[in-house]
Amino acid sequence: MQSINELISSITDGSRAAHAFIIECRDAERRREFSDTVAAGLLCSHPDIHSRPCGRCPACRQAAAGTSLDLIRMKKSVSSGRSGRETYKVEDAAAFIERLSMGSYGRHLVGIVDDADILSETIQNKLLKTLEEPAPGTVILLSAGNRDNLLSTVRSRCAEIRVADYAEYQGDAEYEGRSSDMFGDLIRMMLGRDTLFCDFRAAAEKTLKTREDTLAFLGSLESGCRDRMVLGVSGDPLAYAAVIELINTARMDIRREMNHIKALKRLFLEINREETHTW
Repeated sequence: MQSINELISSITDGSRAAHAFIIECRDAERRREFSDTVAAGLLCSHPDIHSRPCGRCPACRQAAAGTSLDLIRMKKSVSSGRSGRETYKVEDAAAFIERLSMGSYGRHLVGIVDDADILSETIQNKLLKTLEEPAPGTVILLSAGNRDNLLSTVRSRCAEIRVADYAEYQGDAEYEGRSSDMFGDLIRMMLGRDTLFCDFRAAAEKTLKTREDTLAFLGSLESGCRDRMVLGVSGDPLAYAAVIELINTARMDIRREMNHIKALKRLFLEINREETHTW
């Protein structure tokens, strides 16, 4: 099992050709900690490449304090809706892209997008050119709870990193298994022929408190459908393919600011139409 230090070394010495990475983990705090460690390691000035981040050099201290000129985070804005939640707007992405285009003051410029899987389709498309052709020395880290919630065009331009695959985060594999289990009942209700709409609605409102929760659930639901297709479990594979298309539509609607519970309710009703539900 690789360590974060080995990952940092491989990016620094060029053995990893990628300059954009999707860092995937269900837990936001673990994702942020991992991304910050990678960023600090890339900026670290310790002479031994295998000892980065050292935590003591000026670059490491500036990264930890949030004062590094070479560590840029896409900022979130407060939504104009009644919820007042933080979200990414087009102007936030524009400022991030413009700063990345200026290049680094030191060896590397690191750009981080927290919760990248909640980016709207418009913003993801605006990032494509930067992901494909960043300024020299630029490394971009897209932190995501579920990489499947990102556009395929974004994923194709990035190397993918699962936090649970790194030695320092071995416990994440167990954590992520528990996280997936949280959605198990909802998935069974969504795909269950005898589930009443009112029961599903009550369970969804209790379990999925935020837009991010719902996007993570949709990723798990899609994975469950794909697994059933591959394993040939109960039903017509074409029916599962149709459900996956409906899931993708719900995901795009949520990214376009549709209320997440409303999108789920519609998804449930569409999946459970007689012509769709053939398992």
